[in-house]
Amino acid sequence: MLVARRSTEKHISGKINSLALAWLQQAVALPFIIATLFFAKFYWPSELSTIFWVTMALYVALISIDIYCYFKALSLADVSYVAPLLALTALGNIVGAFIILGQVPTYYGIAGAVCIVTGAILTFRGKSKDISNKHNNKLALLMILILVVVRSIAANIEVTMLRESNPTTFNFYSSLLTVPLILATSLVVIYTNKTDKYKNYWSNLRKSVTKHHLFLIFIGLTYTVNMLATYQAKLIGPNAGYPAAVKSASVLPMMLIGMFFFKEKIIKIQWIGLLFVMVGLILLALN
Repeated sequence: MLVARRSTEKHISGKINSLALAWLQQAVALPFIIATLFFAKFYWPSELSTIFWVTMALYVALISIDIYCYFKALSLADVSYVAPLLALTALGNIVGAFIILGQVPTYYGIAGAVCIVTGAILTFRGKSKDISNKHNNKLALLMILILVVVRSIAANIEVTMLRESNPTTFNFYSSLLTVPLILATSLVVIYTNKTDKYKNYWSNLRKSVTKHHLFLIFIGLTYTVNMLATYQAKLIGPNAGYPAAVKSASVLPMMLIGMFFFKEKIIKIQWIGLLFVMVGLILLALN
């Protein structure tokens, strides 16, 4: 589901503004998320503690930054460049799980995370030699690094909220609150920008959404399934940081998709970096 979603997001990232994609992703997913509420206990707002809602406010702010940075990076650089860098979230989430949740990784977990980071660095080194896209690659790297820091916090504070509620209820409230926040931020950016970049923004967006609505619906569906599976894995797994590391396995098919469907060039050092990522995943599986 993650690979299918990432590929579709890359396909439309150059056709729909990254500010819009940041809130459209979850807005389109909301009908699917609402449908899942009928398959588990639903917690009304009054049934959840004050700490839950305070944590949710922080979480929504962080996840909004996360989503924007991701789509901005995707619009700037090749998917074969962005996907391996996202593996850095594996290390960030494990460190965050230790600091925030007190979950200590095993030696295999640490070794696996180090391998994943090594692989991501090698991939970055290989792609950074692409002179034609050097500036955009640097900006994309900055976006991903911000994302890694933000996600290392958000991905772990959500565990406390998941324990108090459940994956379906948490997914509903987080998306319901994230969409208007990102939309409001987008409005501020659009109406304070004095350049022609956002001229006829809404009419162009409406045309783009109409043209690519099937892709957006597919993203919404896969997002819903993907997040529910991730949340459940965090609840039953030995360490909340491990699911992100396992999800990093999407690097391999994403690089292949970038090569075959988006005609992206993959050089030898990127394959070596990918090998390190896969070894890291195997080590994490040995926990």
